[in-house]
Amino acid sequence: MYVPRPLQLLAGSLYAAAATLFVALAVFHLGNGRVPTAVAVGTAGLFGTVTVDAGRREFRDAFFSATVDTARLESGDAADALAVAVAGPLTFFISTTLGQGPVAASAFVGLIAALTVGEQAAPAYCGSFVGMVSTAVLPTLGPVALASLVAAGIYVLATRVFNGFGGKLGTTAFVGCTAVIVPSSYTYAPASALAAGPAVTAVVAATVGAVAAFLLSVCYDHGAVVGSAVVGLTAGLLAPPAFGPELGGVVATAAFAGSFVGMVSETRLPSLGLVAVAGLLSGLVYVGVSPIFGGSGGKLGTVAFTACLVTWAVDAALDDPRLVS
Repeated sequence: MYVPRPLQLLAGSLYAAAATLFVALAVFHLGNGRVPTAVAVGTAGLFGTVTVDAGRREFRDAFFSATVDTARLESGDAADALAVAVAGPLTFFISTTLGQGPVAASAFVGLIAALTVGEQAAPAYCGSFVGMVSTAVLPTLGPVALASLVAAGIYVLATRVFNGFGGKLGTTAFVGCTAVIVPSSYTYAPASALAAGPAVTAVVAATVGAVAAFLLSVCYDHGAVVGSAVVGLTAGLLAPPAFGPELGGVVATAAFAGSFVGMVSETRLPSLGLVAVAGLLSGLVYVGVSPIFGGSGGKLGTVAFTACLVTWAVDAALDDPRLVS
């Protein structure tokens, strides 16, 4: 079945829009009370321009190249969509009913998927991020299943854009959750900004999570899903008892967000140093958006996607001889 190009472009545009929104909100919240408003506006505008331009280049290469074939849905797309749709409610059940918490539940589903379903591991991991949603946001399996179906559709439609970026799967889940939350009576959970100590800890945890996941994924050749899931499962199980419930939760979620950065392809961020920079940036974005979109599935992945997109775009600009000559 032929997929209209405008529909693909619309789905793909959601990723650039999400990254632009997150980077702008992070800058404003990090700068609130600490830097002049004009500086915050200028910084948000600069990084917003970076994400928008990165999206423009991605769309140009994916949809307007003379070598691009007409996009058609294939049989494998149905299997991918099914994996997303099933993994969301399953993760929600493990997280809430079985009481394992969102990080451990998502990482567990991702790891099992990587070991059992092969090519559908990535879409299953994507669905697991929908299932991380809080019961304070989507209280029952019904709306979680609906959000998973929306994410499944976005996953299939956006297969040609932003490939290789860490956090793309989570952003897909975030879009799915947002599509159910915003037009309904559901609301995001109340959340507050992090104090200085936990904020610094979160940045460190995100950086370490990104480096560890990238090492497992690329350097030790275990693959992106396994690399991220191992980091998430380790952090989700060990951080709360090691640091206490409150700070341990921050460490676990920040490390998990960083692990999504570590899923990035070498074609996007080719060195461990760049991954570390993106991990550090994901920690800053995580802190900046901590009071916003509380309890939403896919929020951590969108944090990672924003960091990867900005790091990739800035690195590409610095390598552009027209800009550095």
